Amino acid sequence: MSKFYFILLLTSLLCSASRGDVNIVTTIKPLQMIAEAVVQETGQVSSIVDPLQSPHHFSVSPSDRIALAQADLAIWIGPQFETYISDFFARPNFKAKTITIIEIPELRLHTVGDGQLDGHLWLDTSNAIRIATAIAERAAIIDPANALSYRENLQNFATGIESSNAQLTERFQLQPRSNYAVYHNAYQYFERQFALQHDMVILQGPEVQPGIREIVDLRKQVKKQQISCLLLESNSSADLISTVLNGHELKSITVDLLGSNVIANENSYSDFIAKLADDFYQCLYK
Repeated sequence: MSKFYFILLLTSLLCSASRGDVNIVTTIKPLQMIAEAVVQETGQVSSIVDPLQSPHHFSVSPSDRIALAQADLAIWIGPQFETYISDFFARPNFKAKTITIIEIPELRLHTVGDGQLDGHLWLDTSNAIRIATAIAERAAIIDPANALSYRENLQNFATGIESSNAQLTERFQLQPRSNYAVYHNAYQYFERQFALQHDMVILQGPEVQPGIREIVDLRKQVKKQQISCLLLESNSSADLISTVLNGHELKSITVDLLGSNVIANENSYSDFIAKLADDFYQCLYK
């Protein structure tokens, strides 16, 4: 055997040894975090969208397409939220190994603006449990040897989420001390689940910047609503915020909507929701 083929064989064996029993690729990190809770050590999970990037403006690279093509299971929200890759997921030979989240039965779905789907559905923990259930069922089919493990992990995930929900419901039952604004309407899944409600929105949609009349109206709302806290994202426009606030002083908190600061592991989704709850609590009660 030549040296070249020996090295090639050795590399192949090493890759096989390090590879998990099921290979899952998601579009965004929140889906990766939910899948990690199900798969844990019996597989590998990755996402293609950098959580520091906006999924609304993401460009799919050739390597991203290769990763999805090589996956045993590919997971995305759906074409309404991830238009940048809808052509790839629409291929007939790809649908068999795909989970399209918005097609999962009994999800809580909300709309924004003129009836457009709000794709931030992972912020409702009941949706996360339904997503994890769908992943566990498909992983068990792909890798039946570890089916019991996937189902046990799912049960532990659901139990942990339900316990956390009870704590958060109690935590947010008091009347908020502050009126708060959001940079854009991305939090309603979390807000509705725990009976919270923002008082104004700066950016109605991530693709549309407000005009002069809208900015004037927003300035009036800030004063009228006595806004004292603003929830931002890492890519929020500082210039737009400064223009809208027009010297009005308030507390601002940057929310990590995609889990960019959370290490992906079996507990990452729970950690992510806990951090989100902390951000809301700091805004509403501190």
